Amino acid sequence: MNKQFLILVGALCVVSVYTLFQIGSPNRPIRSGVSYSHDIRPILETRCGTCHIGNITSADLHMDSYEDLLAGSENGPVILPGNAHDSLLVKKILAGEMPKRGPKLTPAQVQMIMDWIEAGAPRD
Repeated sequence: MNKQFLILVGALCVVSVYTLFQIGSPNRPIRSGVSYSHDIRPILETRCGTCHIGNITSADLHMDSYEDLLAGSENGPVILPGNAHDSLLVKKILAGEMPKRGPKLTPAQVQMIMDWIEAGAPRD
């Protein structure tokens, strides 16, 4: 019984050390759990679609598809995957400049967009 206890404690120590190294690893990808199609796309459609979905769009920023969004606008990229705070989309939202029409995004929606971008803006 003593051997089994020592083996169990040793195994727990190894797992704990491994977990700590993984958490502290700078190359570890951020996992937000945010989905473009299930979380981000609906926000863009309801809050940004009036000006940025369709044939004629403001600032030539099309949000019709994932590829359009990442292509950016006449001002360049609006999303910098992995860098929400420097992404033009986030800057405009946080400054209250976007959306220009209709209700502003809720804090939860803003956080979801930021989490998605920080996670690398994955397609899904």
